[in-house]
Amino acid sequence: MKTFILTIIAALGATMAHANVVGDVNNDGVVTSSDITQLYNYLLNNDDTYLSTSDVTGDGSVTSADITAIYNILLGNSQPNPEYIDFTVNGVTFRMIYVKGGTFTMGNNDIASESPAHSVTLTDFYMAETECTQALWKAIYPDYSYFAEVGDQKPCNGQWYSEILQFIDALNDYLHTSGALAANKNFMLPTEAQWEWAARGGVKSEGYTYAGSNNINDVAWYSQNSNYVVQNVKQKSPNELGLYDMSGNAFEATTDNFSMNYSWATDGEVDPTGSPTASAYGLTRRGGSCTQGAARCTVTKRDFNDVEMNGGASEDMSFRLIMK
Repeated sequence: MKTFILTIIAALGATMAHANVVGDVNNDGVVTSSDITQLYNYLLNNDDTYLSTSDVTGDGSVTSADITAIYNILLGNSQPNPEYIDFTVNGVTFRMIYVKGGTFTMGNNDIASESPAHSVTLTDFYMAETECTQALWKAIYPDYSYFAEVGDQKPCNGQWYSEILQFIDALNDYLHTSGALAANKNFMLPTEAQWEWAARGGVKSEGYTYAGSNNINDVAWYSQNSNYVVQNVKQKSPNELGLYDMSGNAFEATTDNFSMNYSWATDGEVDPTGSPTASAYGLTRRGGSCTQGAARCTVTKRDFNDVEMNGGASEDMSFRLIMK
């Protein structure tokens, strides 16, 4: 077995970077031949420093099969994307859910502002399980005190768009510096297309009207059940991908300029970034909120955020991170 192990180590020079990826035995954020070396040290020298991560295959034991699994990962024969990745910032943990890309029909021809429906293709990304919580915001900005509705497990609400972007920059800096986030990965706001694809359930979509159900009360806090205030995240059922509160609770910011319809869109675009023209309506926000009726909480409903342009921050708008 020793000859087999040394042959593999010598043959491999590839590197795969990904936080918490299968095969990262030594927890350095990448999968390399050094992870095979760690398994070699365990199997031949009883070095159990990384025993907790050595069972690469998940079969309950550490054998040469785990070395073969890493060998396959590095050769590109098996490079699984984790279904989720957890990140921790100053004691606050948040989860990013894998959203496999695909092609779908975006929009709804029955509603003028959501038409024309058009084909969109998206590449893979990760999306936050919940809207950004106040606990996570304060993990980056501990002295920040203004939220329209206060509660660590409530979504951030009442922040200016510029504040949201500053927060995301600071989060990226923190996680890059700590080594928890690979240098070629970043957190950001979703585009409208990414948001709608994820809200619909991506490749697991069941075609629901709301994010995870045709019954809005199953999945959303909206005007009829919320008392018009944002609620703690994860109290309703998630959608097909395991994403919570994509319908209702708080509007979610996107990066796209709002447009009155999709007249600018071209069928078949890959990773579109929305209307190229800024408008007086500001940026598009999605998902409805605790102050809105059911019709404004569907997976296709588009809304605009012109509040800041009129001198204030929207008290029922939050945001949800993606990672690419």
